[in-house]
Amino acid sequence: MASARTGSRPPLKNRLAWSFSRMRTFDSCRRRYYYQHYLKWGGWDHSAPAESRAAYRLSRMTSADQLAGELVHRGIEDALRRFRSNRLTVEAEELVAWAVVQWERRLAESASGRWEHDPKHVTCLVEDYYSLPDRERRLERGRERVEVCLRSFCASRTWEELRRGRTQNWMATDGDPYETVEVLGIPTYGRPDFAYDASPPAEPKSRLRLFDWKTGSPRDSDILQVRFYALAAEGRWGFPPLAVRARLVYLFPSAVEQTVEVTPEGLEDGKRALAESWELMKSVLADVDENIPLGIEHFPVTDRPGLCCRCPFQEICADRPAATAVPDPLTEEDDFDPFA
Repeated sequence: MASARTGSRPPLKNRLAWSFSRMRTFDSCRRRYYYQHYLKWGGWDHSAPAESRAAYRLSRMTSADQLAGELVHRGIEDALRRFRSNRLTVEAEELVAWAVVQWERRLAESASGRWEHDPKHVTCLVEDYYSLPDRERRLERGRERVEVCLRSFCASRTWEELRRGRTQNWMATDGDPYETVEVLGIPTYGRPDFAYDASPPAEPKSRLRLFDWKTGSPRDSDILQVRFYALAAEGRWGFPPLAVRARLVYLFPSAVEQTVEVTPEGLEDGKRALAESWELMKSVLADVDENIPLGIEHFPVTDRPGLCCRCPFQEICADRPAATAVPDPLTEEDDFDPFA
C-alpha cells in the first residue's frame, strides 16, 4: 500500500501580505511590483507560461549593492550566533576574510552564465547581465562596502553592549525565519535584524530593544520602518508598541548609531501609512481574497528613468522610459531584503 505521504503537495498560493519592502517597490514602480509579485508567480515550474518563467528568472537577479548588503548581514548574523552559543567573539579580520571569499565566489558565479539554468541557486548580477557601463566602479564599491561595514560593526558600541548583556534575553537575530503577524487586521511580515528583552524582573514585557543594521546612509524612511516594527511587536513578541526603543546602526560610509524613540504620534503616523499602503495594494486587484491582479495596464511604469538602470526586469519591460546613464539615487539598494 502506498504511503499517504507520497501524495502530491497542494500548489503554493500567492497570498497578499504587506511588508515595508513591498510598499517601497509599489511606490517606486508599479510595473516592477507587478513583475515581482504577480507575473513571476509559478515561474519556477517548467510547465508555467514563458512570460512567468522569464519574470521568475529575472527576479532572482541581484545587484552589487544588494550582494554586499547580503554578505554584511550574514557576517553579522554569524558573529551573533557564535557568541550566543559559546561566548566566542569573532574578530573583524575573520569576518572580512570570509566575506571577501564569498564575494569573489559569487562574482565568479555571475560571470559563469550558469544562472540561466539555475537562477534559484546561482548568482547573477544586474551589472553583468545588462553590461552596465559603470560595472567596475559598482563592483569595487560593493567590495569596499562589505569590508567597511563589517569592521564598523565589530568596532561599534552596539556590538560591545550586546556582548555585555544576557544572551538568554535575545529574542531574534538576523536570519531567523520570517513570520506573518497581523497589525490593524493586516497580515504583515518583516522583522528587525536583532531584538532583545530589556525588561526588569518586576516589569515583564516593558522594554523591548530593536536594532537594524544599515549598509548605506540614513534615509527618512528608516524611522517609518522602525514604527512598523514597533506596531508588530505586540503580535510577534507580546510587547506593547510604546515599550519599544530602537537603534539604527549605519555602517557605511562611516559608522553612525542612532537611537529612535517610539512615540504615540509616531505610531499614529505608522498606522496611517500602513493602512493607506494596504488600500492601494488592494486597489489593483481584481479579486482581493484570491490576490488576483488587474491587467498589466493598471501597473504603470515609473516616470523616473533613473530607476530603470538597476531594475532586473528591463528585458521584459517594453514600456520603460528612455534609457539613461544616470541612475536615480533611490535605486541604491543599500539593504538586502529577500522580499524586495
